[in-house]
Amino acid sequence: MAPNNEPALFSTFHVGDARGTFSKPYSHAFGEVPFTIRELFWSTSSRGTVRGMHLQLPPAAAAKLVWVSAGEIVDVLVDVRPGPSWGAVHQYRLSADEGTALLVPVGFAHGFQAQIDDTIVNYAQDREFSPDHDAGINWRSAGIEWPLPVSSTSARDDALPAISDFESPFAGPQR
Repeated sequence: MAPNNEPALFSTFHVGDARGTFSKPYSHAFGEVPFTIRELFWSTSSRGTVRGMHLQLPPAAAAKLVWVSAGEIVDVLVDVRPGPSWGAVHQYRLSADEGTALLVPVGFAHGFQAQIDDTIVNYAQDREFSPDHDAGINWRSAGIEWPLPVSSTSARDDALPAISDFESPFAGPQR
């Protein structure tokens, strides 16, 4: 994991030519981001769509490795660990053209907004998804400012509790 269990944005192997691009979003050989993949997911989204803010609770809490294989997103993390960083919002721009990836540690709610139609977001989890431990916070309550007007959300995401109502089961940042 990243130092102090904090988010980590990193460059991946990514090349392009007249044919298009070729990427390797993760390898154990990268070393800086030790991560064991247990499950892979992907979503497609239209421009302005917001998905999130999701996380899994202990004992099934999962870290995620996120990358974009088509399009571009603004990826947002909200720290829901007790302590001085509670509620801190972190924003990252991820695009297929740049080949960057983001490590989302345990204790952060995760979501994103698609910046381009037909955006494909991929993520790997280091634990299997557990419906009984699925949770999240409502992005509207976390002070997130999206770069585009929000064009679409899900009923599930709209019904998530406010961050002020979220009782964190996570340990605070280790300094």
